[in-house]
Formats: sequence, structure tokens, C-alpha cells
Amino acid sequence: MNISESLKIAVKCIKANWMRSLLTMLGIIIGISSVIMIIGAGTGVRDYIVSLIEDMGSNAVLVSVDATKATENDYITLDDVDNIKNKVNGVERCSPMLMGFGTAVIDKTATNATVMMIGVNSDVQFALTGNCSYGRFFTDEEYASNAPIAVIGTNSAEMAFGYQDVTNEYITVSSSGKSMKVRICGVANIDNLTSAMGGSSSMASMFTTGTDDVVVALFIPCTTLTEITGADANLSSVFVIAEEGADYDAVGNAAVNYLKSAHGNYSNSMYTAQNMATYVEIVDIIMSVLTAFIACVGAISLIVGGIGVMNIMLVSVTERTREIGIRKSLGAKTRVITMQFLTESIILCLIGGLIGVTIGVVGAFAACSIIDIQPNITWWLIVVALLFSSGVGLFFGIYPAKKAAQMSPIDALRSE
Repeated sequence: MNISESLKIAVKCIKANWMRSLLTMLGIIIGISSVIMIIGAGTGVRDYIVSLIEDMGSNAVLVSVDATKATENDYITLDDVDNIKNKVNGVERCSPMLMGFGTAVIDKTATNATVMMIGVNSDVQFALTGNCSYGRFFTDEEYASNAPIAVIGTNSAEMAFGYQDVTNEYITVSSSGKSMKVRICGVANIDNLTSAMGGSSSMASMFTTGTDDVVVALFIPCTTLTEITGADANLSSVFVIAEEGADYDAVGNAAVNYLKSAHGNYSNSMYTAQNMATYVEIVDIIMSVLTAFIACVGAISLIVGGIGVMNIMLVSVTERTREIGIRKSLGAKTRVITMQFLTESIILCLIGGLIGVTIGVVGAFAACSIIDIQPNITWWLIVVALLFSSGVGLFFGIYPAKKAAQMSPIDALRSE
């Protein structure tokens, strides 16, 4: 008996008892689908988070104030931003990061919107991975003169205007009872960065009274933002952009030490510096732990499924005792009988693996579509899953196959 005959017999036996076979494969299906779904969706989430970090620049250090402990004197000022840039070794550029919320009217379409504004200076453009898609970033002179100018996010432009190149269009921004007509000077991919800093639409709704579906993200000169909101430029965080080749952690610590000295607050926890690259490491650790946990859960399901396969194969051996006896009496060798039942066990698990992979891929895309993230399912993950399921069939099919092969032909033919 060759391999093709073993395959035909295996498929025929599985089809003859398809409901029993499907229930037997259930553990394999659950194990494989859960692993594929979690790893695919989890890797997609990781890639999304890494893209957010990369949007903020791999050479950027975020220096923050502990707002839960800080007094008014502890917050970072615009003078601190200039001094960090000019006096701290290893710092090439430094930008304030001041968050503001308000309402807006798109002048061209008279559409109402919720606006999320981040007050920055022109240095922040060097922390972004890409230049403006259209137009330009505002200049140091425009920053110093409190110019009513802004850079809009690519997605925000599409949502508010219906197209992306909205340079020289106007938005009237209102906050704290004040309004200002702002000209769009550039369009850049800043929406992810805005969301990463807390500028989600759900958070924005907490600070605005409107219920508009249109949400606009703007980078605006910090000096202009303080005019719009009427608030002081008390900064809870700044972007410190290190020189090429500098030790980012050392630069961050130097900036923290300057702030401690400038504000006379030497508390170890008041000012912190976080290298953006370390977020990638943190995400990797979290995903590794999560993947290992899910792999263990999946392994348990596969073991349970494998035991079920072995149990059904033992039942199949008992049901086909006379068939085995006839084949052995006609000269079938032990290895042929072994191969026949091993093939059936492997095919059973392989079919379960294929179903599990299909469910896992569909589940990963369905789960990620809810949060608008692209899952990352690679070909090697599918191949490993199928090989593993086949390995389960091989391992748990050995005992039933050996039991069938070692039967005495005479005893097998005597069985009822």
C-alpha cells in the first residue's frame, strides 16, 4: 500500500464519520484559531503602536512633569524650552507640547467641528518621520509673532474638507470664549501623534460642548494657542530632540537636571525623561509575555484535542478489527497498517488546523477592524500552525497505530 492509497482510505474513513471527526477536531480548531487570532491581532497592535512612536521621532526624548504633584512653579515655561535648546549639552532642538481643545468652523463649508490643538514650535517638525505632504511648517518668525497659522493632520483635512491639499484654507477656532481665524499652511501626518498624546475624539468630547462627528487635529504655534485659550504657557511636557549620535538617555537626564535646578525642585519624581525608543522595547516585552501566555493556552487546547484524536483512533481501531485482521492475513505488513492509521490521524489534525487557521485569520481581521488596525499575519505563522497541528496528529496517533499493527490476524478475525 502506497501513501496515496493510505490518504484515500483516511479521507474515506473521515467522511464516513464526519460528525464524529468534526467534534474530534474541535480542540485542534480552538487551539490553532486562538493562537493565530491573538498573534496576528497582537502583532498588528504592536506595529501600530511602534508607528506612533516612530511618528514622534526615534531621536526624541519626552520630558514630563508629574502633574499630580506639581505646583504652578514646577511647570515648564517657554523660557525653559529655549534654555534647554541652547544650554543643555547634546540637545539639537526642543519644542513645547501644550494641549488645547475647542470648537471650530470650517470656513469653506461652514461645517462645525471639534478641534484638538497642540501648541508647538517649528522644531517639532524635526521629530516627525515625514515632512509636510502639502505646504510647509510654520517658521520661527511666525512662532515669535503669534501668527494665526497651523499645520493640519492628513486625516483631519480629509474629514473636514473632503480632500487633503487644504493649504491656505481657513478654520475659525474658538476656545474659552475667544475666537481666531487660522490659516492652514501645511498638511502633515500628525493625527497619530495627536492621538498618542491624548487627543482622541472621546477625550476631546470631555472638553467641548458639541457633539460633532468631525474632529480636527492641529499643530499650532504655542504662543498663538495661549492667545486662543487665554491660558498661561504652563507646559507639562516638552520634546527634546537629541543631536545625531548622542546618548538619548544622557540628554534626557541633562534636561531633567536643568529643570530641577531652574525650578529649585530636586524631587526625583517631579521631572522624568522618556526616550521614545524605549517604548518599543516595552511594547515588545508586553507582546512577548502575551504571546507566550496565549501560546500556552493554545498548547493546552491542542493537547486536549490530541487526546481526543487518540481516543477516536482507538475507537476506530476497535471498530475495524476484522478489517485489520483480513489485511494482515492477506500479507499486509506491520508498517503498512501503522502508516494507514497514522495517516488518518495526521489528516484529521491537518484538516482541523486548516479550519483553525481560517477562523483565526478571519477573527484577527474582524477584531482589528473594530479598532481600525491592520493585523499582521505572516505566511510562516500559518505554516508553523499547520506543521504543529500535523505534529499533534503524528504524536497522538502513534499509540493507536501501533496497537492496530500489532494485532494478531487470528485474534482479529475471531472478533465479532
